[in-house]
Amino acid sequence: MPIILNNNILSKMENNNQNLDNKNHHISGVIHVLLYHSYVVFFLAVILGIIFDGIFTFGKFQGQAYQNIGLLMIIIGTFIIYWAQKTTSYRKSEAQKSRDTNFFIKGPYRITRNPTNFGVTIMSLGLGFIIGSLFSIIFIIITYFISKLIFIKKQDSILEERYGQAFNEYKKRVKNWL
Repeated sequence: MPIILNNNILSKMENNNQNLDNKNHHISGVIHVLLYHSYVVFFLAVILGIIFDGIFTFGKFQGQAYQNIGLLMIIIGTFIIYWAQKTTSYRKSEAQKSRDTNFFIKGPYRITRNPTNFGVTIMSLGLGFIIGSLFSIIFIIITYFISKLIFIKKQDSILEERYGQAFNEYKKRVKNWL
């Protein structure tokens, strides 16, 4: 009888862990959908900026200096996104093994809670500089604030639900700057 009881307990524990993993996978999927929508809005800001530059013929700022600044911004933004994604994938696999939630304070997440969004903003601004689109830069800045108010706010609430007190402590230590 104790062997059956132990097997039942083990079976329930495995089911609970599987349910937790399924819930975490679903929440992770929702966060990726939010990020995707945020990226689409940034892309649309660049396109809308190009259209407005065509309609309103303000002098474009062009020149090698602007293009160099834009290229540097794209490289920096790409690096930040890569660093964030690499940190997340490595830490997530580590955290799932040990159920540790201290992975929040690793990599670029020590500096800002949303390094991927920050990287996309920097990259988009860099593209605006390369193409010399004043309206794209203006719309990207507006898009950043829209993203912060809608997408990042929703992402934070999902992460609070997923990680509870650990995420709240992280929010106290690391601000969502820019």
